[in-house]
Amino acid sequence: MAKITVKDRVLNTLCEAPGTYYSGQEIAKTLNVTRAAVWKAIGRLREEGYEIDGTTNRGYALLKNTDALSEETVRMFLEPEAAAFFRVECVARTGSTNNDLKARGQDGAPEGLVIAAEEQTAGKGRQGRSFYSPKNTGLYFSVLLRPEIPAQDAVLITAAAAAVSAKACEKACENLSAGDLRIKWVNDLFLDDRKVAGILTEGALSMETAKLDYAVLGIGFNLYTPEGGWPEEIRTVAGSLVPESAESARQKGLRSRIVAEFLNEFLPVYRTLTERTFLEEYAKRQLVVGHDVEVMAGDPPYRTARAVGVDADCHLLVHYPGDPEDRLHALNSGEVRIKPLK
Repeated sequence: MAKITVKDRVLNTLCEAPGTYYSGQEIAKTLNVTRAAVWKAIGRLREEGYEIDGTTNRGYALLKNTDALSEETVRMFLEPEAAAFFRVECVARTGSTNNDLKARGQDGAPEGLVIAAEEQTAGKGRQGRSFYSPKNTGLYFSVLLRPEIPAQDAVLITAAAAAVSAKACEKACENLSAGDLRIKWVNDLFLDDRKVAGILTEGALSMETAKLDYAVLGIGFNLYTPEGGWPEEIRTVAGSLVPESAESARQKGLRSRIVAEFLNEFLPVYRTLTERTFLEEYAKRQLVVGHDVEVMAGDPPYRTARAVGVDADCHLLVHYPGDPEDRLHALNSGEVRIKPLK
């Protein structure tokens, strides 16, 4: 497990009671370090974005609304095996965490590298769409993987990540309970009929083995509602994991904990990916199963079908009314989009 630094320990102390003041001497005595070491740690934490008030004769206090993202705070929530496998890098802002990791993957970086950001200026969604990734409202991270699977099985990574993301958010968010989050096939998380997270897996194919050379798994979470609301084009669809706005609700360490909870849950699933241990969780959270959907394949007019489940390859199984063969059809996420009928 990674070594816990003085900075980590100081942050731990301040996180025990945000808003409570601790004198530098008190912290130094508790941690058995010098006051100079405490002062240096406070300075580094402030540089990383933590809002720490320092007042003469009162000491230091972590302001209650802080939710800065850092490698140290992620590591605090990581279990030993995940801490040994993943290497997390955090940035305040980037173009796209997926693009960053694709470049690193092409340069030979080992799997387990994670890049997490609080803002993206060129966030990516499926089929070339953009993913709205503003400052102060979300969490965006990508994981570099080198799985020993055929390229056609890459959908297993996306489906596993969807199931794991739902469980991780329900563990990390104080306002959520088990089962609150649903999955809109194949890769979106919904809360109360609003999209709160999206997943995009990209990869490179090895021509020699017909397997993935590497895969980049990217996930974007809407944690809080942006000030002024969502942009007009997504206002009827987008939602947030935490119901209040970013200014009024800051669960301490939420970003870091979601990253860590995801990595803790994802590692054993990834190591047994082809065994499909995630499939039961993925299937039971499906949002459209049991409902009519419009299958948007080919040119309109589109056909209506009843979604009845998912198969072992994470295809959506649908039944078309009046089908003369009365059989189930498996939809491939790369070939169709689905639109639930109101």
